[in-house]
Amino acid sequence: MDKKFGIKREMRSFLMPRDPSVDRRFRPCPEKQLRLFDEAISETSDNSTDSSDTESDYTKNTEEEGSSIDPGELETGPQVFLRLRPVDIPSKLYVISDCGNVLITSAANENSANNVSRMEKHYSFTSIFDSQVGQRDVYDKCVGPRITEEECVTIMAYGTSGSGKTYTLLGDNVRAGVVPRALENIFTLYDRSVYTTPKLKLINARVLILEDDVMLQEMQMRRQMLALCPDITSQHKRLQQVISGDHEFMEKPMDGVSVMIWVSFVEIYNELVYDLLTMAPRQATVGVPPRKNLKIVCNKGQVFIKGLTSIFVKSSEEALKLLRLGQQRLTYASTAVNANSSRSHCIFTVDVLKYHRSGVTTQNSYKFCDLAGSERVDKTGTIGSRLREAQSINTSLMVLGRCLDAASSTKKKGTADVIPYRDSKLTMLLQAALLGKERLAMIVTVTPLDKYYEENLNVLNFASIAKNILFKQPLVKQHHARYSAFVDYTQSSVAQDKEYIEELEAQNISLRAEVDQLKYDHVLKMQLQEERLRKEITDMFQETIETNLKKSDERHEKKIQMLNREFEAKLASLKRKYEEQIEDLEDEIEELKAPNSDIEIIEDD
Repeated sequence: MDKKFGIKREMRSFLMPRDPSVDRRFRPCPEKQLRLFDEAISETSDNSTDSSDTESDYTKNTEEEGSSIDPGELETGPQVFLRLRPVDIPSKLYVISDCGNVLITSAANENSANNVSRMEKHYSFTSIFDSQVGQRDVYDKCVGPRITEEECVTIMAYGTSGSGKTYTLLGDNVRAGVVPRALENIFTLYDRSVYTTPKLKLINARVLILEDDVMLQEMQMRRQMLALCPDITSQHKRLQQVISGDHEFMEKPMDGVSVMIWVSFVEIYNELVYDLLTMAPRQATVGVPPRKNLKIVCNKGQVFIKGLTSIFVKSSEEALKLLRLGQQRLTYASTAVNANSSRSHCIFTVDVLKYHRSGVTTQNSYKFCDLAGSERVDKTGTIGSRLREAQSINTSLMVLGRCLDAASSTKKKGTADVIPYRDSKLTMLLQAALLGKERLAMIVTVTPLDKYYEENLNVLNFASIAKNILFKQPLVKQHHARYSAFVDYTQSSVAQDKEYIEELEAQNISLRAEVDQLKYDHVLKMQLQEERLRKEITDMFQETIETNLKKSDERHEKKIQMLNREFEAKLASLKRKYEEQIEDLEDEIEELKAPNSDIEIIEDD
């Protein structure tokens, strides 16, 4: 690469950052692409010696698996997608080429102090999503094919703060993001094969059989965690309607396969790993987990978080509930660029464990990584703890860029760049994808505005480094393991299981009879109580009627007495009146009958 153009690559240490004025991609690039692992150093150490170095173990596994691969096998690298956030007035500095997968950045302000930023640059991507592309197309191109093909994949969202990374992954209450669509796709794909109990679990990067008591503990923890989750039933139904309208997920026919699905959610905050799905202690506030730093362990090419909580889920709604609970526990803060800026990296993992009748177990892992936005202190205005968070974020992203740069470097015969995975917790967790053991898809989000031009150039340079990485095929589609212990355990416990089943059936019959008897006793008791209540109500009503009648008779009797007294009084008054009138008339009659001489004389004359 460098001999053709007379450019000599500098020797550098990954402990010191590169001068930002140096073009990290060392342009111009040759058209020929070389393999990364053609010059892999053969294993010379004793096979019986265990090594904890992840890089050497991955190299060893690559050599063992690649020994039977045809040298002419095609090579592939990460898929890098670009998504432009919708803005009111799009900048003319960002133009999509006619082919649709190249972004052309024009010259910035002439007064810029950096001459490199004034150059016109071309950035190629697997695909570019402009502001008109919706969540459905993003999922169909970035995630859907990987889940349909049952490949282990890491989906990484990277970009500046406030450019739409979290929206692309999670969406909102109306427009479902990549993760809710992936959950619906997974549970639709294994609809009838989803097992009802957590018999298998991934513990310390190994698939293990759970004993009955441990399985009961997992079920109890599952119920407790779901009880802490917010109620999203109506929201989930709306999202299901939206997703079913956008996609037609099909169920995969599988005979003799039991599928168990587990989810986990971690946060990397200030280079410390926290579990977002842990149970809060009783004395703590409900929903607030204890902030306990977890340790990342690398052993024999396997990377896992010691003590990480994984929850067994039976439906997409349960997985989405746990995702919402973890979101509530994430660390957010307000900056000058984003009012709700994530201050940490978070990784939501869905592990699909499948047990076949032949005794073989397969494991598919789907990691959804929401990287914290890269920041410039002069733009975000961060101070104090926000400044320390920004420094930690930028440092981890810088280490990630170094790892990608080292993986994309041209390998000369007998030489190889050391990839500094251990310099950051983020790269330690993502090293399987960065080494090509798993599929890697990067969704780069950019806000196409003039004021973010320099930040966007850094993001695009980062993406171009990832685009130049080449991995050998075949990748690890599924992690296979023959679990003969499962078969031995099943065969050795057949008699015990049979006796246990018979005992359960007998208990079932006994419990059903007891339930029927209780129902009969309850009905009889209710009938007797109803009769007693009816009698009490009747007696009470009869007594009330008699009391009311008695009171009514008393009132009527008193009224009659009063009327009689009034009538007698009136009658006596009339009697006295008429007696007086009679006396007066009698007196007048007597006066008239008395002799009157004057009257008689007048009569004689």
